[in-house]
Amino acid sequence: MNGRTRKTMIALGAVLGLMILLTITSTRAQVELQDGATLQANPGTGFTYQGRLTNGGTPVNGTCDFEFKLYDAANAGTQIGSTQTKTNVSVGAGYFTIPDLDFGAGAFDGQARWLAIGVKCPTGSSGSYTALNPRQPLTPVPYALALPGLYTQQTAGTSNLIGGYHGNSVTGGVVGATIGGGGINGFVQRVTDNYGTVGGGSNNQAGDGAGTTNDREYATVAGGGANIASGNSATVGGGFQNTAGGDYATVPGGFRANASHYGEMAYASGWFNSAGDAQTSVYVMRNLSPDDGSFVDLFLDGVAQRLTIAQGRTIAFDAMIVGRDAGGNSAAYRIVGAMENEGGTTQYVGSPIVQLVVEDVVAWDVQVNADDPNDALTIRASSLGSQARWVAVVQTVEVQSP
Repeated sequence: MNGRTRKTMIALGAVLGLMILLTITSTRAQVELQDGATLQANPGTGFTYQGRLTNGGTPVNGTCDFEFKLYDAANAGTQIGSTQTKTNVSVGAGYFTIPDLDFGAGAFDGQARWLAIGVKCPTGSSGSYTALNPRQPLTPVPYALALPGLYTQQTAGTSNLIGGYHGNSVTGGVVGATIGGGGINGFVQRVTDNYGTVGGGSNNQAGDGAGTTNDREYATVAGGGANIASGNSATVGGGFQNTAGGDYATVPGGFRANASHYGEMAYASGWFNSAGDAQTSVYVMRNLSPDDGSFVDLFLDGVAQRLTIAQGRTIAFDAMIVGRDAGGNSAAYRIVGAMENEGGTTQYVGSPIVQLVVEDVVAWDVQVNADDPNDALTIRASSLGSQARWVAVVQTVEVQSP
């Protein structure tokens, strides 16, 4: 915050009258690097508090002890953070400065706060602090009113930005999180892993909430309600009760879709018994075939992730496969069919139809397998005579019985 924010408050105590001028200053330390760039240091959560203390209208001179408590209400309420005691504070002509008043990172979350102040003069006086009543409201500066319900949570790394309902939360240890807004009592917004984002809505979660903050990073829920993006870099665009649990998975919206595979994009508009048991999905597979004509499996991540079929599930699929080598030879195929996992056995339903679209080299080929050992739909490709890159897009319609 540039400059200073000043507010005048008058508090009357049983013995002392206190006129307080409150100045909160937040400045970033800067370290100049050799190339002229600057490295900004985290400013911390403390602030400077300045005031003027009078006794019976006469400015106090000497040293005094102060006690500060932060509350969420003007009377009674809950204390926020720990009690701050500042002793041997120099007071001249009534003026004093507390350079390091700090109630912790979670003290100011956009909700109203009141400061309870106690004082003992001179320093070391016996007895309890004289409480100054009433508690003093900490009000925002005018420009801060443009961002109600939005605050920055400082971390050891990139700070977190939290907006909307005051109960919205970022798991401890998480860095770079953003909650744009939304949330309500009982349906708060949550970010549980680094660099996760929840844009709005209510009861949404970015991250898997498993306790480790760096294994499901960059998850995003744009909005909607009760959506969870729990895969690494997974995304839910909106809708209701959707889950993107696979790494890089996407649910654009709708109702009760479940994108559980790597890179899967799933959509549903309802369900029978559980999320994802009545949906359509799109998968992208890839791999590189050798020049010896042997078949290679295409994977969702290009290495190991397969399009698995859960027990009790049937999928109808339409796959487009394309290949190309360094010499410009290309081929394209289409495979249509259905598979099911019945009692743990993955098998065809009927026979798949393989259609040649175009083929520059007749020795190239593709096939689809009902891969029972892996409970998966597997696309395979070969390119005799040259090494080739292969990509398959598989669109499915999926249904599961109880």
